[in-house]
Amino acid sequence: MFSRTLQCAAGALFAVTALAATSAAAAEAWKPTKPVRLLVGFAPGGSADTLARLLAEPLSQRLGQSVVVENLAGAGGNIMAYRLSQSPADGYTIGIAAAGSMAITHVLNPKGTNYKPADFTPITLAAVQPNVVIVNKDVPANNLAELKDYFQKTPTATYGTAGVGISNHLIAETMLYKMGVKVPHAAYRGAAPVITDLLGGHIAMTMDNISTAAPLVSQGKVKAIAVASLKRSPQLPNVPTLDEQGLKGFDMPTWQGVFAPAGLPADVQAAYYAALQDVLKQPSVIEKMAALGSEPVTGMTAEKTSQFLENDRKQWADIVKAANISLEQ
Repeated sequence: MFSRTLQCAAGALFAVTALAATSAAAAEAWKPTKPVRLLVGFAPGGSADTLARLLAEPLSQRLGQSVVVENLAGAGGNIMAYRLSQSPADGYTIGIAAAGSMAITHVLNPKGTNYKPADFTPITLAAVQPNVVIVNKDVPANNLAELKDYFQKTPTATYGTAGVGISNHLIAETMLYKMGVKVPHAAYRGAAPVITDLLGGHIAMTMDNISTAAPLVSQGKVKAIAVASLKRSPQLPNVPTLDEQGLKGFDMPTWQGVFAPAGLPADVQAAYYAALQDVLKQPSVIEKMAALGSEPVTGMTAEKTSQFLENDRKQWADIVKAANISLEQ
């Protein structure tokens, strides 16, 4: 569902237009003269952090200044988003953010957040990757039906994600709702502590993106139950999809984008857009992202990214209403 929306949005952008030419020309008008902060709303080791560190070096080469990754973990990425919204709109602070802080938060709690969508300048979407249902290796389940049976027989079992209201939390809740089971949720400050507790048996399951999950599965540290997309992943070709296991049409990937504070000057926005398009098309970057199960997204201008976010918020609102999901979960 979400990946098809993203693909359709991106597919319409590859034509060369006068606007693109204007943006490219404007990009030459601004260059940073000091290091740039690249904020990440999660602890080191998760997909957003991995993407930030993968992009930082080639982006710094393209801009001619250091790009320093700074982790501001907590509240499902909302701490970072608030800090980003309060930063000067001068081009020296940007952030990697995902659906949790840029779409879902405002669906779950539209009046209770300390920032709003209008507080950001979207630069571009950057990456998308499938999610994977993984469980502790001692959980007696190897497929979705057995996992459902386990949860029904084990009321003390819990699952965890990197925060309340992030996409993986809602994706997991959607899956459990469609399975017909209710499982307590434990919120963490990032993907790394979730995995630590999953390996230690403190939680039974998590929904994580493939860049984090695939290495753990390959090493035999966890078991993969299903991929939350319509087609299997090349990183885990033997793991069936949720669609194959009865949840027809289940297709909910994770995405990340690059954002700046509201009011970013047009020439600075254009400079970042041009630089990131160059970086995301570099063969070495594409290869590294593919190894992590991540796919670069190119051609998503600020205008198209804004439209995508508007559609994304509507889709999440529909899911929250259907599954009766709240901030307390």
